[in-house]
Amino acid sequence: MSEKPIEIPQHQDDPQWIMIWPMDELLPIVFGFCFGLLIGQVLICSAVGLGIAKAYKFAKSSRHKGFVLHWLYGHGLLWTKNRTLKNTYNRKFIPR
Repeated sequence: MSEKPIEIPQHQDDPQWIMIWPMDELLPIVFGFCFGLLIGQVLICSAVGLGIAKAYKFAKSSRHKGFVLHWLYGHGLLWTKNRTLKNTYNRKFIPR
């Protein structure tokens, strides 16, 4: 099974990258590592963070852009002042 090439951000609203990892995929691993340091279980917490990052990457790549935000909003896990989220299929942003 061949790996897909790494996509470089093309738009302003794409997530920031640290070296070769997008920020939103790297954060669960970093938080797992830091939490593991606090409780003395670095390997286990880092592995859990890696599993969460892999699941997030799968959900992000197999669905439309913005699916994870819509899923979080639909399940009450995303706090926002807006009543709706923007249409994720629309790639143009026209300010009012």
